[in-house]
Amino acid sequence: MNTTLGARIKSLRELKGLTQEQIADMMKCSRQKYARLEKGLIDISYSNISAIATILGINIEDITSAINTPRQTEPMFRASGTINEMDKFEFIDNMLDTFYAHRKLYNSIKKVDADE
Repeated sequence: MNTTLGARIKSLRELKGLTQEQIADMMKCSRQKYARLEKGLIDISYSNISAIATILGINIEDITSAINTPRQTEPMFRASGTINEMDKFEFIDNMLDTFYAHRKLYNSIKKVDADE
């Protein structure tokens, strides 16, 4: 979730034409800490989301909509009741991709925690 929020914050910041340094100065934190927020390497608190939204002149929902919007996925079974074998493989493939992405994120966070 932090990665999703961070990516959303980064894209909104870039749309406003602001740098990480500028946002960090307004938040009264280091650029490095702000960069870790955008990368999703540290937890993003509600107060940080609120501060960023205020600085960018947007609603909090503009940031959190990245995680609040339900993702539309293809059903594994068709409405007709027939099962398309390719649908099952695609569904399982998507699950595996998600698993490996989460594992990679977990390992990167674990490495950052160990380095600090």
